[in-house]
Amino acid sequence: MSAVLFCTGGSSETGIGHIMRCQALAQAAGEQGLDSLFVVNEAARQFILARYDWTGQLILAAETEQALVSQITALAAEHAAVAIVLDGYGFSESLLRNVSHPGTPLVLLDDLRQPGFQYADILCNPAGEVWREAYTEANPTAMLCLGARYRLLRREFSVTQPLPINQRFSLTINMGGSDPAGLTLPVLERLTAALPDAPFRVVTGPGMAADALDALSRFIHKSDSAIQHVHNCQDMADLWINARLAVVAAGGSQFELAACLTPSVLLTVAANQRQASHEAAGQGWCEVMNAEESLDLAALTASVKALWQDETRLEAMSRVASDVAVTDGAWQLLAAIADWRNDLAG
Repeated sequence: MSAVLFCTGGSSETGIGHIMRCQALAQAAGEQGLDSLFVVNEAARQFILARYDWTGQLILAAETEQALVSQITALAAEHAAVAIVLDGYGFSESLLRNVSHPGTPLVLLDDLRQPGFQYADILCNPAGEVWREAYTEANPTAMLCLGARYRLLRREFSVTQPLPINQRFSLTINMGGSDPAGLTLPVLERLTAALPDAPFRVVTGPGMAADALDALSRFIHKSDSAIQHVHNCQDMADLWINARLAVVAAGGSQFELAACLTPSVLLTVAANQRQASHEAAGQGWCEVMNAEESLDLAALTASVKALWQDETRLEAMSRVASDVAVTDGAWQLLAAIADWRNDLAG
């Protein structure tokens, strides 16, 4: 059976966003009768093994770049790969230049025109329309899969029915799979003080440091607020559709939130999140605050408190999200891969 070959990774510093959007593509590929192979580092392998719903075979990545290139090339040939998908910031320009297999497109899931993008056969960037000209100038032969229709969301987001705001209950906080900026606890402390009667859900990921988890648990135990702590959640769609308001580190979660029609305050914690977050704020279903260097906790608290107490505004934000929600991006990208292969054969 043919396969999609993924090379991606994750860590406590970079989180698990790259892994999860590759998983979205793997799930769609499985529905089309394709296998998925994941070449990953050890940290990513540990994250993946903690999930009950994983699709795809895991292969530990070679340690040197030259060996990794050889490994990917050999696997692509052995498994008749329909595509080689790279997703991650740790790949060098030379690796992208050298990874190839005849008749197999190199697909780069890009966020910010990372070095080597000019060697990809297919460039996928859901927030990349503003860079279309730059992409084309540097890589005129690439197939460009840009814009919201290529948001890669896992299967759960296409089968879950969002709830109306008046049936939602929680103020949900999630700072990503690892929270490298250490925002979870200070945000929770300020918001519980400002909204002592609100029901909170705090979601932490598998990459969060043990000492940070311990500190969070101690605070929750001492707090008089109603706080549910969900660690390594396996069904984010169900969690998001029950959130009346979410305070979230931007990243790929923002596409999940839009699909679940969930009003949100997005915190940009890395440069690669700026463009997509700016577009989301312009759509009107969320507010955005910059937390790349530091977070203005007072301003965040004021914004969240005002939104939480304004159900009419929350309902309007949720309605706006329904106009921009996308849940079939993985299928769209698979169709583009098929088109590339058909063009080559024709």
